Amino acid sequence: MKIAFCFYFSLITWLVNSQVVNIENRRIYDDTSGWSGAFDAGFSAVQNKDLLLNATFRPRLQYKTKKHYYLFLTDWYYSKGADRVYANTGMVHFRYAYRLNKKNSTKKSPWKWESYAQTQYNQMLDQRLRSLVGTGLRIKALDKNGYRIFAGMSTLYEYEAIQSSDIIQKNLRSSNYISWYFNPKSTFSFSAVTYFQPLWNNLNDFRFMGQYTLTFSTFKRIDFRFEFNNFYDSKPPKDVRNWIFNTSVGIRIRLGE
Repeated sequence: MKIAFCFYFSLITWLVNSQVVNIENRRIYDDTSGWSGAFDAGFSAVQNKDLLLNATFRPRLQYKTKKHYYLFLTDWYYSKGADRVYANTGMVHFRYAYRLNKKNSTKKSPWKWESYAQTQYNQMLDQRLRSLVGTGLRIKALDKNGYRIFAGMSTLYEYEAIQSSDIIQKNLRSSNYISWYFNPKSTFSFSAVTYFQPLWNNLNDFRFMGQYTLTFSTFKRIDFRFEFNNFYDSKPPKDVRNWIFNTSVGIRIRLGE
């Protein structure tokens, strides 16, 4: 029972975040130029009544200068039981941003022009292939005393092939987001990202995704974390739910000085 619950919870988390990919939480927010990144990979095998195999692969690479920003990331998850595959999802994303400084100005502009490309698949969302390219503006609206707010608007072209049929969708969408990071004190932080992606020619056909995380300390060495994720598609593929969400509550105990 415990194994089944843990698998179900991780699967729901992947479903929530896999259609509208949250790139904001993959960025590395610092002022250091040059290369940075991380490489995450994992494998687990659980033998209960049946053998359950899980594997993840999540490299991330970022390069930035005063005017240029590059981001490359891959996200892959696979889960297989004795007689069937429970989850098989993958995504590759590349993003480039150029800072729009005024000519001969030494002041750093809050505006950037971004372009991106992405390819993904997800059998649980009946998605054989979804590829997209997009471009648009991004602004750093606030960056002061532990408060950061970013917003962006772009247009993307998407190609989506449905797994259970021969349906292929080709659409132009508007992709809009706002993200904020509040960390005014060492004992409290709040981060949130909200995406809204309607079709340009039909605003009633839209996708919405939100991720919200609250962390606070009530005791010297104990941190509490609350996270809520949700995804809504107004016109999903047949037999796929419109609204998917997950929530989690956790505790961390810090040792040492």
